[in-house]
Amino acid sequence: MILLIACDRRYAIGYKGDMLFHIPTDLRHFKETTTGNIVVMGRKTLESLPGGKPLPGRLNIVLTRGEREESEELRVVHSVEELHDLLHEVNGDGARKVFHIGGGGLVQTLWSEIEEVLLTQLDAEYEEADTWIPNLDESPEFQFTGEGEEGEFQGKRWVIRHFQRITGKDGVHDRG
Repeated sequence: MILLIACDRRYAIGYKGDMLFHIPTDLRHFKETTTGNIVVMGRKTLESLPGGKPLPGRLNIVLTRGEREESEELRVVHSVEELHDLLHEVNGDGARKVFHIGGGGLVQTLWSEIEEVLLTQLDAEYEEADTWIPNLDESPEFQFTGEGEEGEFQGKRWVIRHFQRITGKDGVHDRG
């Protein structure tokens, strides 16, 4: 699973259920990267999308305790086990990439499932932030592997940073 998320330099990702910032270039990157693939999100993230509707052109999976009507583009699961079963059912051959797109609670829940992180990081601090992800620069579980696209937003630099989960000699997670 690939975590695809935007944050400030302190790894803050949200405030009152919404993203801290919306960089048009980054939103285009998000759309291009996820279209044709699978996005996994929590209920609040789904509700924050335009009209509270699933993103078109990709399979949207929501992990929630509540109920929600499903459609061709939206599937609902209630546990990590159900998520695994559904991903096996709809993507058993691994042909589509699986992107975790938030929110913060779901990042915690699925932390051990994340193999790669594509992080759009804005060189700013949002004091009002109320949701964070772990600081990947200090994480013993991930290593920085490079930077991608970059630009400026409201006079501040942003860059897409890549991280990879560190694996042991046998190719499985190195848990220390």
